[in-house]
Amino acid sequence: MARRGWLRGARLAVSAVALVYIGWALKHYWTAYESQPLEPHLRWPLILASGGVVLATYAVLVQTWRVMLVEWDARLSFWRAAHIWSVANLYRYVPGKVWQIGAMGMMAQREGVSPVAATGSAVLNTVVNVATGFAVALGTGSVALDAYHPGAGRVAAVLTVAAFAGLVSLPLAMPRVLAFLRRATGRAIPEASIPPRVIAYAIAGNLVSWVLYGMALQLLVAGVLGHAAGALPSYIAVYSASYVLGYIVLFLPAGIGARDGAMAAALPAFKLMTGPQAVLIAVASRLWTSILELVPGFLFLAADAWRRRSA
Repeated sequence: MARRGWLRGARLAVSAVALVYIGWALKHYWTAYESQPLEPHLRWPLILASGGVVLATYAVLVQTWRVMLVEWDARLSFWRAAHIWSVANLYRYVPGKVWQIGAMGMMAQREGVSPVAATGSAVLNTVVNVATGFAVALGTGSVALDAYHPGAGRVAAVLTVAAFAGLVSLPLAMPRVLAFLRRATGRAIPEASIPPRVIAYAIAGNLVSWVLYGMALQLLVAGVLGHAAGALPSYIAVYSASYVLGYIVLFLPAGIGARDGAMAAALPAFKLMTGPQAVLIAVASRLWTSILELVPGFLFLAADAWRRRSA
C-alpha cells in the first residue's frame, strides 16, 4: 500500500514538473515566434493531419512494444500498454532520460508483467529507437550530405551499416546496458535475456515510426508555411537526426534546445527552407510535439483518478 502511495506521489510530482515545463516552454517559444519577421500561412487541415500521423506513430510504437512482450511470454491489452507508454512519456520532461525507462518497467510490472520482460523490453525499445533513428538519419540524409561535402555520403553509408551491426549485437551488449542503468538509478534491475525475434520486431516498428515522423514534419511545414519544398526522405533525415541529438543530451528535459536548434540548422542545410522559416518551424514543431506528447499522458492520469474516485 505504501509503495502504491509512493508511486502515486511520484506521478503527481512528475505531472507538476511537466506542467511547469509546458508553461515555460510555451512562453519561451511564443516569444521566439513573435520575434520572427514572418507571416505564417496556416492551413489547419494539414496541421491536424500532421497531429494524426504523430498519434498513429504512437500507436505503432505501442503495438511494437506489445509484440515484443509476447516473446517474453507477457501480454498487455492495447489500451493498458498505451496507458503505460503515454504516462511514462511524461518522465521525458524530467532531466535524465533513464526515469522514463524505469517508470515504464515499473508500471508494466504492476500489470503483472515479469520484471525481466518489463525491464528488458523498456530498455531495448529505447536503445533500438535511438540506434534506428541514428541509422535512418544517416541513410536518408546521405545524398544531402554528399552535396554539402563530397564523400560524406559514403561515410554516412558506412556508419549506417555500423549502427545496424550494433543493433544485431544487442544480446551481447544488454548486460552492460543494464549495469549502467543500475548505477544511474540505484535500483535493483534484473538481468534480461533477449529472445532473437524481439530485436527484429523492435527494429521494424521503429523504422516505420521514423518514416511516419518524417511525414508528420512535412505536413506540419506545409500547414505552417503553406507549402513544403523537398522530398520526404529529407524530412525524415531532419526529424530523426534532431530527435536523436535531443535525446542523447541527457540533462535536457525532452531535448529542449538541442533538438530544436538541430532542426533549425538542418532544414536550411537540406535546402528545404530559409533560416528564418526554419526557426519558425522549429518553434511550431516543439509546441505541437509537446502537446501531442503530454496530452495523452495527462488524459490517462485523469481517467485513473476518475476511476479511483468512483471506486
